[in-house]
Amino acid sequence: MLAMKTCIGIAALLVAACSNGRNPTSASAPPAPETQSQSQPEFDWPVPAGWAQETIPFPIEFAPELPYRGLEELRFAPGFSTPDASTFWSYCFVWWIEEPPSFDPRSLSTALRDYFRGLSLAVGKDKFTLDPEHFRVELAQKSEGDRSVLVGQVHSYDAFVTGQPIVLNVEASLRSCPRAGHSAITFMLSPKSMEDAVWSELRACGSALRCN
Repeated sequence: MLAMKTCIGIAALLVAACSNGRNPTSASAPPAPETQSQSQPEFDWPVPAGWAQETIPFPIEFAPELPYRGLEELRFAPGFSTPDASTFWSYCFVWWIEEPPSFDPRSLSTALRDYFRGLSLAVGKDKFTLDPEHFRVELAQKSEGDRSVLVGQVHSYDAFVTGQPIVLNVEASLRSCPRAGHSAITFMLSPKSMEDAVWSELRACGSALRCN
């Protein structure tokens, strides 16, 4: 099941791994009313040509430490699951949530550490040797014009394909959407340095999000 052919397959595997092998899109298991309301968020986030997308509702089963209500929306660059591709593990995701954590390095580092630890162990624990103590996130505040962003690194594993440790550079920004009653935390990640050309694509993807 880990031999994924598309980026959507990667995200679908994540959901399947956390639901005991059941297909979460199966018509035989209609979503709960809360999930149905989350399926139509009051934001618009175009999918770049050639990219794949996935939506996962909160609470996320593999990361129960995250106490949020809302959803996670993901955008995968082509080549996300191909180790020798220039876009390997390059993607964006948004946490569209009602009550976000404090947008500071310590709070968000803890949330991301729990997220990536849960993700990796849920997907790769039966195939790879993964050390739960390996996971850590290091973020720092950075000002860009009139907005503040968090930048740093995620120390995790490629639990989908290789099982090897991976360091992801990450940039995160917070947007308040009061009319929708939510906040959007946008994450852009890649093992490539932030000077690499892939970051132009990631930032273009992230900045395309619009909320009511």
